[in-house]
Amino acid sequence: MKTPLVKLLVTVLLLGATSTIFMSVMPDYLSNELGIDGEVRGALEVPRELPGFLLVFIAGFLVRIQRKKAITMVFLVGILAFLGFAFLTDSLLRFVLFMVIWSSAMHAFIPLRDTTAIELAGSSKRGWVLGKVGAYRSIGLIVGTAVVWILMSFLKTDYKITWIVGAVLLIPGLLVAMKLPSSIGEKERVTAKRFVYRKKYRLFYALCMLFGARKQIFLTFAPWLLVSVYHQKAPQLALAMGASALIGIFLKPFFGRLIDKLGERTVLMADAVLILLLSTAYAVIPNVAGPVIALALLYCFFVMDELLFSLSMARTTYLSSIIENESEMVPTIGLGGTIDHIVSMAVPVIGGVLWVKVGSWSVFAMAGLVAVITFFTVSTMKKSSLHHTDNDLITGS
Repeated sequence: MKTPLVKLLVTVLLLGATSTIFMSVMPDYLSNELGIDGEVRGALEVPRELPGFLLVFIAGFLVRIQRKKAITMVFLVGILAFLGFAFLTDSLLRFVLFMVIWSSAMHAFIPLRDTTAIELAGSSKRGWVLGKVGAYRSIGLIVGTAVVWILMSFLKTDYKITWIVGAVLLIPGLLVAMKLPSSIGEKERVTAKRFVYRKKYRLFYALCMLFGARKQIFLTFAPWLLVSVYHQKAPQLALAMGASALIGIFLKPFFGRLIDKLGERTVLMADAVLILLLSTAYAVIPNVAGPVIALALLYCFFVMDELLFSLSMARTTYLSSIIENESEMVPTIGLGGTIDHIVSMAVPVIGGVLWVKVGSWSVFAMAGLVAVITFFTVSTMKKSSLHHTDNDLITGS
């Protein structure tokens, strides 16, 4: 691997670590420190996902900025957010404010990361390089898991110290981002459009919408089931994320190679089937198994679901195979992110009401329905987006 890719992967690793810290601590903090219930928890996904909803505008801003400067800005904003968590979140309102700031940084990084990775990849290795990105993010998740586990389980520190350590982890990422080569994305930056919509990309938009529903159901309610029903805390959730990350180091590059070999259609249809099975298991197991067995199985499902999230890279490789101009990648991923988050903001609110009024099983039944729709949507994809050749990865330094 050449130096630019290594630097990108380091930024991915460090943001993965801090993301794990946030996602592990947040449910514990909201439930045990602020005492909110399931309905409020679902509603909080609206402000958390607001930057994703606005991603089309964020991407339109970022596309005209030198790539390394944009990634550097992501780290600066992330550091400010974690310092805010540490020192200024003595109320739910303030927590939500800094949550939105942190979410803005994370969502902005997604199109920057994926576009840069694909730009560094040969046409036959798009899946492989995104698999590498996923693997390094998994390493970051392990680092984040270790941080939460050591601080909160062994050292018994409070939330404040954990947030400060998260900010510290972002500092080396900031330094690396500042040293990314200026040439990345420079050619496209001059002529890039701030907004792109093409009928040709409609299937990509549809997949983003469906992924938004599938993603948010599991991101919000799978850990909430463990916290609110089975009384699990941040170290346990972090450990589960760490387990999935450890497996993901090896499995995600394999997933990427599978996409290159079999094509996006086959991989995404298989993913839909697995999500349907997983949704059914989430809905049924808590009602038929004893607490100990159910908890063990739910953690297994949690790990499996975390791993399946990485198959979403097939959407990006599909887009890269049909894109008309490389300068359209960032704004198109941005629009896809906005479509994703329109759904992501609505689904948790609906899910929260279902959770309270009907029961937790109904939320995962909704996820199963999304999986069925996804299967038939993906089946309309042409089988031509395979990456046949074995060109060398990375040209230039």
